[in-house]
Amino acid sequence: LRDLKLGSKGLDVQSLQKFLNSLGYIVAQKGAGSKGFESTYFGPATRAALVRFQIANKIKPAVGFFGPITRAYVNKLIEKAVTGK
Repeated sequence: LRDLKLGSKGLDVQSLQKFLNSLGYIVAQKGAGSKGFESTYFGPATRAALVRFQIANKIKPAVGFFGPITRAYVNKLIEKAVTGK
């Protein structure tokens, strides 16, 4: 996996948007980035949703950068959801 930041493009950005939307950290209410219409572009709305997720989960720095710290936290959440541990 790679780091994601403002301006990043790709299916991994779309996966991040789906993840954020599914947990209630809504990227957009309608249009691109909204639930079911997640996009492949990491813009200001994705950054803002990621910052809200980071703050809520006490991930520092909460700057809207999807790097090693946030990725490790998300991977733990996914593992817990899959394994129940």
